[in-house]
Amino acid sequence: MDIRLFEAFRTGDIQLLYQLLAKNPLLLHTLALVSSENPLHEASIAGHVDFVKEIVRFKPDFAKEINNDGFSPMHIAFASANGYLEIVRELLKVDPRLSQLKGRDEWTPLHYAASRGRVDVVVEMVLTCPESVEDVTIQGETSLHLAVKRSQFEAIKALVELVR
Repeated sequence: MDIRLFEAFRTGDIQLLYQLLAKNPLLLHTLALVSSENPLHEASIAGHVDFVKEIVRFKPDFAKEINNDGFSPMHIAFASANGYLEIVRELLKVDPRLSQLKGRDEWTPLHYAASRGRVDVVVEMVLTCPESVEDVTIQGETSLHLAVKRSQFEAIKALVELVR
C-alpha cells in the first residue's frame, strides 16, 4: 500500500487524497480489502473534520468498522482530548445508529460519552438515535448507569432530561 495514503490519513491532506484517487479511483475500496487500517480511525483521532467528510462521501462503510482495539471511528472521535463533536455529527449523518455500534465489552459510543461526561456528544447521539439509551454493556449497564457510576452529574442530568 502506498505510504502517501497513510500520510494523507494522519495529516488530513485532502489534496493528497484526491491525487492518489486520481491515479487509482478504487484505492479506498482496495484498502478495505487488503488492510486493517481505516482512514476514518486516523482522521477521527487527529480531528480532521473535512477529511472525515470526504472519506464518508467515498466510502461510508468505513464508519462502521471496528479497529483491532475494539473501537469505531465514532468511539474515537469524542474520546480524543478535544472531543470532536463535528466529527461525531458527520458520522451520525452516515447512519444515526452508529451511536449504538458495539465495541470492546459491548460498549457503544454513547456508553463512553456518558461515562466521560461528554454532555455535548450524549445529547447529539440521543437526539439522533433515542433508542441508544437502552443499549447495555456486557455487564448489563446502560449509559445512565455508567454516568452514575463515574459521577458524571451533567451527563446524568442530560440523560434524564432526554429520556423524560
